Amino acid sequence: MNADPTAPPTSSILITGAGMITCLGLDRATTWEAVKAGRCGVGPLTALEQPAPDGKHGGQAPDLPADESPGDPREVRYLRRAMIDALADAGLDPANLPYPPERCGLVLGTTLHGMRAAGEYLRSGDTAPLSRFLSAAVARSASRGLNLGGFSATTCSACSSSLGAVALGATLLRDGRLDLVLAGGYDPISEYVYAGFNSLRLVAPTPLRPFARDRQGMKLAEGYAVVTLERGADAVRRSARVLATVLGYGESADAHHLTQPHPTGDGAARAIAAALAAAGKVPADVGLIVAHATGTPDNDAGEHAALSRVFGDALPAVPVVGFKSHLGHTLGGAGAVELILAATAMAEQTVPPTANVTPADVEFPGLSVSTGTARPAAVRATLSTSLGFGGANTCVVLGPPPAVPSPPLAASRAANPVLAKPSPVAQPRARAASREVLITGVGVILPGAVGNEAFLSLLSSPPSGPRGDSGPIPDDAIAHLLNARRVRRMSAYVKLMLAAAATTFADAGVTDLPAFGATTAAVLGTAHGGVAFSGDYYRQVVDEGIAAANPILFGEGVPNAAAAHVSLTMSIKGACQTILGSRTAGLDALGLAAMRVAQGDWDRVLVGAGEEYGAIVTDCYRRCLRADGDEAGGGNGGGGLATGCGAVALLLESRDSVE
Repeated sequence: MNADPTAPPTSSILITGAGMITCLGLDRATTWEAVKAGRCGVGPLTALEQPAPDGKHGGQAPDLPADESPGDPREVRYLRRAMIDALADAGLDPANLPYPPERCGLVLGTTLHGMRAAGEYLRSGDTAPLSRFLSAAVARSASRGLNLGGFSATTCSACSSSLGAVALGATLLRDGRLDLVLAGGYDPISEYVYAGFNSLRLVAPTPLRPFARDRQGMKLAEGYAVVTLERGADAVRRSARVLATVLGYGESADAHHLTQPHPTGDGAARAIAAALAAAGKVPADVGLIVAHATGTPDNDAGEHAALSRVFGDALPAVPVVGFKSHLGHTLGGAGAVELILAATAMAEQTVPPTANVTPADVEFPGLSVSTGTARPAAVRATLSTSLGFGGANTCVVLGPPPAVPSPPLAASRAANPVLAKPSPVAQPRARAASREVLITGVGVILPGAVGNEAFLSLLSSPPSGPRGDSGPIPDDAIAHLLNARRVRRMSAYVKLMLAAAATTFADAGVTDLPAFGATTAAVLGTAHGGVAFSGDYYRQVVDEGIAAANPILFGEGVPNAAAAHVSLTMSIKGACQTILGSRTAGLDALGLAAMRVAQGDWDRVLVGAGEEYGAIVTDCYRRCLRADGDEAGGGNGGGGLATGCGAVALLLESRDSVE
């Protein structure tokens, strides 16, 4: 995307409000003041479902008042407050929004969604908590009563999820589909993720020390962060106060390893360079780098390499801050949490410090890690990086408001009242100019119809009589489409998506995957992902404790595992995201991907959707929907619920790409 803060506001995507909760406070002001003071919020994890091993600490949010969203799960209660705060900070009353509800949407990023509900299910055998599990259920509960009746989706690109959500929110505004988007991310404290990162030996027993020689790893935390996004013309029309301008974003995939970053920072460097180019900025324009800075040896080294490749000789002059030293790693919420802090730093023209590190501790020469105390500085633009599992990289560049005064930072929610009802915005909204988007390849993998020809045969001669559950697709039915050595430890969901992707590229006549994939993106959709692997992994954690977690099952069970493996196998180096947690995830992925191509962000993108067959999912749907096979015919073909599996993929390209 491209928006110059000196250009007319009509061309800008603006952040008009922000709300967040971290271990340092229940609002933006409290967290920001604590960060400026150099405080670290890491402490005991009393909300973890079982004790952390060896007394390891993390970042737990302060308790909410007991009467605030009582009865809702933890992630819903905290996320809902952040959403309400983001609207209030934008001067908006949910009951009197200046846009019709269908023009107001929600895009969130997460890695865990309602995972704590799965723990309740595994401990009790009761499927009722699973009605709160999927990310669509979390979003629906958190947004109730806020009049967000437009497009809603949740994306996952691991730890870069919420920056990806901000980019998708900007996409929807630029396309003209929506007039207001709440975008951000969340992840609660959870034994599931704590056990996984601990099994990978990434959780440090000591404070998180970004870029330090003796850094030992991360501190896990929870975070909830949401920004209100609007087009510049609309913000001006309602006299909105503006926090920052979203100047540009860049996304990439390492195509290197499922859990390890690229050692030379190749993918991260491409995302950073793309964001700067989209923003129309050069390295010397950046006044603050907000680094991903997890404190793990490999991640920090790879990130430094990426920054060095892009900034070159300009890097020593740019201060770098690692907010995770204060907050811990807030996972899917990290990108949005740190983006809001970046915007606040720019609004106050202040460079905040990195905690737990002194200049003498920094391993990398020429990396100007901000330490000590906060200091005034001329911050004309900020650059935020988020680097996730599977090599998913996202970078966002912010600039100051375009000819609109910045809002004062409220000391509390009570000191930040909602403004008077804004004037309604005229409808309908004109759609943005767009490029033609073509489908150049299709791949279908279904029970009894593996491959496009088999699918066409099934359509022309469908089986007669009632049909029950499909059962799984045997591995040997798709073995010819996969590398047997590489897939032997992958989930059924991942295998199905890889088979569909391979079929699609063959259908499109793509023969040189590395060359083609270098400029290709991928957006996948799934409701459940790798259910069997996740279930087996979590069962062991519940039964045997956090220390018993299986690192292989954890890595393969993350929601974006298929996108990561498609990237690795097909050499895809563009953006890789997964839309998850709803039965419309595949269509949502298709729509968002088509917008990106139409707007010129991407030239080509692989879109896919898939689900594996799993006993847990089948049983839970029948029990939740009361569609028992004997009573409703679900398993016996009598007209009730029947579950299946499979994957489909399409290759979308601009006409220029095709020609």
